[in-house]
Amino acid sequence: MKCKKIIDKLNSIICTADGWPLWTIGILLSAVAFFPFFVLGEGSVFEIHDQLDESMMNYVLTAKHLGEGASIFPEMLGGVNASGMLPAAVLFVPLYRLLPVFAAFILQYGICFLSAFFGMYLCVREITKSSILALAMGGCFCMLPTYPIYGLTMMGIPLVLYAFLCLLKEKRKKTAYVLIAFFGMTSHLVCTGYAVLFFWAAFLLSSMIKRKVKLSLIIGFIELMGIYVIVNHSLFWELLAGNGDYASHREEMVQYAQPFFSTVWDVFVNSAQHAPSLHRYLILPILILVLAGAFLKKDHTLKRLYRASAAGFVLLAGIALFYGICKSSLVTELKNGTTGFLRYFQAERFYWLYPAAWYLEFSLAFCVWWKKGKAWLVKAGVLCLLLLPTINLIKVHSYFYTNINQINNGSQITGYVTWESYYAEDLMQELEDAIGRNMEEYRVAHLGISPAPALMHGFRTADGYSNNYPLEYKHRFRQVIQRELAKNEETRLYFDEWGSRCYLFNSITGTYWSVAKNSGVTYEGLELNMEALKGLGCEYLFSGGEILDADRMGLAGMGYYETETSYWGIWLYRIQ
Repeated sequence: MKCKKIIDKLNSIICTADGWPLWTIGILLSAVAFFPFFVLGEGSVFEIHDQLDESMMNYVLTAKHLGEGASIFPEMLGGVNASGMLPAAVLFVPLYRLLPVFAAFILQYGICFLSAFFGMYLCVREITKSSILALAMGGCFCMLPTYPIYGLTMMGIPLVLYAFLCLLKEKRKKTAYVLIAFFGMTSHLVCTGYAVLFFWAAFLLSSMIKRKVKLSLIIGFIELMGIYVIVNHSLFWELLAGNGDYASHREEMVQYAQPFFSTVWDVFVNSAQHAPSLHRYLILPILILVLAGAFLKKDHTLKRLYRASAAGFVLLAGIALFYGICKSSLVTELKNGTTGFLRYFQAERFYWLYPAAWYLEFSLAFCVWWKKGKAWLVKAGVLCLLLLPTINLIKVHSYFYTNINQINNGSQITGYVTWESYYAEDLMQELEDAIGRNMEEYRVAHLGISPAPALMHGFRTADGYSNNYPLEYKHRFRQVIQRELAKNEETRLYFDEWGSRCYLFNSITGTYWSVAKNSGVTYEGLELNMEALKGLGCEYLFSGGEILDADRMGLAGMGYYETETSYWGIWLYRIQ
């Protein structure tokens, strides 16, 4: 009897809590999640690939030249077009002008983290009317190891969906328009923006056919499209005029086909590059919930939710199928035979919706059962049981877990490369002092190491990583490394058929650009065209390994440099 009273009491508490404003817990969650960053400071750990080594420069250089109206940024690759260095989230650029880069990055991540939580919370709460489901999905979604450098490109999808739902229901319209503007200025058109516009336009078209279109939704669509056009005006001009101000190195990119069925399955289960959704353990529970829901007696509201969950699962499968089609031999051959935007536009990036879509789908599938019956304690237990594997997966991949591990053990045990050790500001200062000249008077190049730390410090580089720089410069840079490329076909294809990393690839370290100090790497017998490198304005070489025959190459050694905290150990050479 006593046990029954306890269960009844717990059922009552859970039922009541489901209507509470549980979003307040998101503030606590963000404080916990960001605690390690305040402890570690620049000793924090973040994903380097395509973030600290590339996209970060888009913000730093754009902020540096903010307000100048510069069309060329002279810092890297002999000068890159500003239109090719557009950050994913232009609204955050002033942060990098006003604050130190690390502080700006953390603040950007904090804004994205809170936007991810509240966007998912509000969206799920609006759809399911359940605060508990909203809290669970919001907590999972904001902790995903997404790339903060992309702003709300992925993390803002629930937020813009919530704005869409508000306009659809003709409520909180002013708030919705503000959220749409916020999303438009903090997300990337060619990563997820086009997908959002596609689904929005499809809904409007369907509504027009049914003659039930709402003016507010049309205004919202025009607002978002207008913001994207303004922010990406150079891209739209290229589409309208047929070419841009320069030929991009992307004109030589070659698309390769992937096996259809294995590719579709892999994306469906694991998502794809830059869109970590960690949803694999949600697929079976969702499928069971959707199939079993067909036999559940439902009222009108539950029927609507069930149809949405079934359609959502089909849509998620369709995104993976579309990815496989885009990577098929037929499509890749067609793209390789074209030029301009159609050659390198990645339409398959609909999968970037996965991080948000899978958690929204789970909330829809589970809500059909959540709203049925009064056994709240049992339903809460089942919810926890179904989410536990995913929560654990998110935990071990999260920045929170990584940085707590860093606090407890340090890089000597974890092997993590921290912000401080990667950018190695103290080491870069030593190199600047050793050269002793104004950094604007010369360029440097890198052998076996990333140019990003030098760029961050203020050096001008002959090399660099950019997804859109002049094809003419790629050809000039190739003259420097052409004899080394001829020694390794894989390295040659990497540069010739992709080329976004315009580095001193060679026959010894190949396409590796992270040679650490004390690695024991040495170079000898390199056939780099130093005269061609000098022709690019380069006067100094930063090498991750000692060049044993530097004299033969026309290089004068200027010493070896490393610091206690630096990831790099650099041999400095002057090109004679």
